[in-house]
Amino acid sequence: MAHEHSHTSVNWQERFTFEPHLRKALMYGFIIAGLLIGIGLYQAFNIHVEHGEGHGHHTAPWLSRLSANLLITSMYALGVSILSVFFLAVGYAANASWYVLLQRIPQSFSKLLPWTAGLLAAVVIGLSGVLYEWTHADVVAKDPILQHKSSYLNLPFFIVRLVIILGGWLLFWRGFSRNWESLDETGDIRYFHNLRRLAAGFIVFFALSWSVASWDWLMSTSPHWFSTMFAVYNFANLWITTISFITFTAVVLKLNGYLSGVNDSHIHDLGKFVFAFSIFWTYIFYGQFMLIWYANIPEESFWFYERIRAHVNPQYVPIFYLTIVVNFLLPLLGLMSASIKRNYVWLGIVSGVLLFTHWLDTFMVVMPSVAGKVGGLGPMEVGFFLLGVSAMLWQVARYLEKAPALMARNHPYLEESVHHSYEPI
Repeated sequence: MAHEHSHTSVNWQERFTFEPHLRKALMYGFIIAGLLIGIGLYQAFNIHVEHGEGHGHHTAPWLSRLSANLLITSMYALGVSILSVFFLAVGYAANASWYVLLQRIPQSFSKLLPWTAGLLAAVVIGLSGVLYEWTHADVVAKDPILQHKSSYLNLPFFIVRLVIILGGWLLFWRGFSRNWESLDETGDIRYFHNLRRLAAGFIVFFALSWSVASWDWLMSTSPHWFSTMFAVYNFANLWITTISFITFTAVVLKLNGYLSGVNDSHIHDLGKFVFAFSIFWTYIFYGQFMLIWYANIPEESFWFYERIRAHVNPQYVPIFYLTIVVNFLLPLLGLMSASIKRNYVWLGIVSGVLLFTHWLDTFMVVMPSVAGKVGGLGPMEVGFFLLGVSAMLWQVARYLEKAPALMARNHPYLEESVHHSYEPI
């Protein structure tokens, strides 16, 4: 049941300050991440010294593991930045109003896109020989399946697709950014209509390009495997990651006295998003797994076989089941109650945990395919996760600090967002 309030106290001049205690916390994150990565590299290098060359194209184990971590980190960060654009585009296309007071947060995450796109491009091109076995002519020459796929899986065409996808995303993002800034400055409704038109075009382009990106950058790390559901699965994973980042940031800001116009109903809606799309992720995860496992076709089932059979890769088995249990049961049981979605601390804890367990989901896609038996979850992996999250939050804090105000003041649906209210039954 919705109510309107005639008096809502909102500080429209509110600015975010990147306070010393927040800077210190993130700096500790950088330091700990660096130490963990250093320890992990030392351990991985010793595997190379003691056991010789690793699997796949005679690549040293430490390089396989490092390359896998770089791909995981870059895809995780790129996914959050482009899906923040998608979050806002869906709002414009749907004529939604509830999120308007929160829109600075996804806008700030979207500003990471030029950096994350550049990082992803550098990783997949610079380390293509380690990440993708189909880039090796001698391997393709001996493999009939890779020969059959070579008209699509070849490096020149791969780079062309990458440039089109990342270039398209950056062009749309630039268009969104210019109109956001102009709408903030002038309040001219024409810029809002521009945003709606851009949103419609972006959603169509994104749907097509995301599928190709998922196949190229992640699924082709295991080029013999295929799944018609993989692009949706990858979307579900990084979409709930993005929503968790937005929720976590909003909660931290509220707990530090910011976002005066954001009320319990806004936070409640973010909690509903985390809850609902966690169930969606579970549905897609189970649908892909069940169909492949039930059909039991060797060309499909081997991918899961490498991840859930202890006698093949025992280090991945507990992680596989951990992601299922936590990513499904924690939001299901922890956020089912309407009132608990308004508990800022608990919602922050749940969304913070999901940031890591959905990173594990990307980890489970990449690490077994790239590093195989010499891969695993250790100090290096935890260090890269901590480094990526700390760097993203640091940059988002800087963007929020530079914003003219923490809440947009000239959006045409601002009044509806200010009075947004939902009373749980």
